[in-house]
Amino acid sequence: GASENENVMVVRTTVEIVPEDNTQLSGLYKSGDMYCTQCEAEGFRRITYYPDRPDVMATFEQVRVEANAKDFPVLLSNGNLVKEGTCEGGTNADTRKFAVWSDPFPKPSYLFALVAGDLGCLEDSFTTMSGRNVALRFYSEHKNVSKLSYAVESLKRAMKWDEDTFGLEYDLDLFNVVAVESFNMGAMENKSLNVFNTSCVLADPKTSS
Repeated sequence: GASENENVMVVRTTVEIVPEDNTQLSGLYKSGDMYCTQCEAEGFRRITYYPDRPDVMATFEQVRVEANAKDFPVLLSNGNLVKEGTCEGGTNADTRKFAVWSDPFPKPSYLFALVAGDLGCLEDSFTTMSGRNVALRFYSEHKNVSKLSYAVESLKRAMKWDEDTFGLEYDLDLFNVVAVESFNMGAMENKSLNVFNTSCVLADPKTSS
């Protein structure tokens, strides 16, 4: 009989891009001292060849991010963190680290996200209605971490509201949020890796009302 994979074709591509020169701020670009993405509406096609339309859904089963460990200790993408560590080879001045991310649920490419930088983190957790524990991690410039607590509590209330109102339970083990001064948009709802400009997230009880 015919093989189930008879009509399956694997395409491998290698691309070279220069995020530092990406002045359109669409796709992968460098902003300040960090790298980040903005793929809505058609930014993913500026990263690699892809049928970049919202009706094309795909699973991003393995996304590996590598960078200089000193300058970019935080490497984020969509989904759950599968593995991270130090790359083999290199010198002390150019020690590289890697992180492998996996999102098993299909999504359009405009919801793909990647962030690499030197960021501080505030961690918390949320227990879903089925009893699963979801790690919540909010990242920002180190000087801003003390102003993330209100945003963490807001996220937990929103997740509970989704469950109570729609019966929707978060489907991954980790929810990352990045709030940085250099992000060019107000916010972007990437799957499991929301990115905000700090103006939309930071709050200090001493100065906010």
